[in-house]
Amino acid sequence: MKRLIKKLVQGSVAAVAPMLWRFRDSSLLVIMYHRVLPADHPDRASEQPGMYVSPETLAMHLETLKRHFTLVHLDDWLELAQSDQALPRNACAITFDDGWLDNYQYAFPILKRAGAPATIYLVSDLIGTRYSFWPNTLARVLASEDAGLRQSLPAWLRDMLPGSGETLSSEEIDSVIARCKSRSDVELLEALAAFELPAEGDARDLMSWQEILEMQGSGLVRFGSHTRRHSRVSKIADAGVLREEVLGSAQVLTERLGRTPVTFCYPNGDTSAPAVQLVRNGYRGAVTTARGWNRPATDRHLLNRVGVHEDVSNTSTAFLSRLAGVG
Repeated sequence: MKRLIKKLVQGSVAAVAPMLWRFRDSSLLVIMYHRVLPADHPDRASEQPGMYVSPETLAMHLETLKRHFTLVHLDDWLELAQSDQALPRNACAITFDDGWLDNYQYAFPILKRAGAPATIYLVSDLIGTRYSFWPNTLARVLASEDAGLRQSLPAWLRDMLPGSGETLSSEEIDSVIARCKSRSDVELLEALAAFELPAEGDARDLMSWQEILEMQGSGLVRFGSHTRRHSRVSKIADAGVLREEVLGSAQVLTERLGRTPVTFCYPNGDTSAPAVQLVRNGYRGAVTTARGWNRPATDRHLLNRVGVHEDVSNTSTAFLSRLAGVG
């Protein structure tokens, strides 16, 4: 019954919302993606459900967005807003966080076919490496059939696991990862330092510089900063380290890409007053994970986004409802 009611609500919202959006002329909707994984991709077994869409869903999203919005590069919209120029009607900017290899493999061809501009936020020091973010390393350990791996985890982390000792489901893995986020980055990295479990074979999680340059050459994809090592800025007490993470990342990207990134993305959406001030000094704008739309008066260095993923947006109705704030 709940599922039926939800579908009825989504259908009603999806039918009405686009008509109401016509009255939001100067608004900016920023879409947040992370990964694009086909149904048979091995990472689906361990990846958090809120982290990916399928290629088919992404293609559907872009076609839906093109019907109702003006697709723009985020930095272009920010430049217009900053100089008090006329803004595109019902603007929408597409963003991807982290610089996943699958953005190049699966998202890039779809963006090209749709002629859709996008910004990808890169972790400068991890580009071209075999590094795995701690949630992915932990997820692969928890999804492994080798129970001994889980027993090798630190005691405080083992205490978070269900008591069965069996391989965890994706929902259980997601719950453990969410609880781990209360710990510091240093503590989490130390806890998982012994578990080097990149994707099978010679695969890697993140894009290379060559792949990034190819995407940049298309003119459709631009790149922003996502710190040097995906560090949560709210957890960084040392002013010098914070400056390197926020501004040093832009310097690396400028040197390697020949283009200075003008927008920043706060890892995990975490902010702090010192970090925001550095971002104001170094970038035209920045995006958070706070859910919502933006107006010209919205703080350009604390922009809202709407995160979408397969579970909540795999139909046009569900997607439109999600954009409207339902689901």
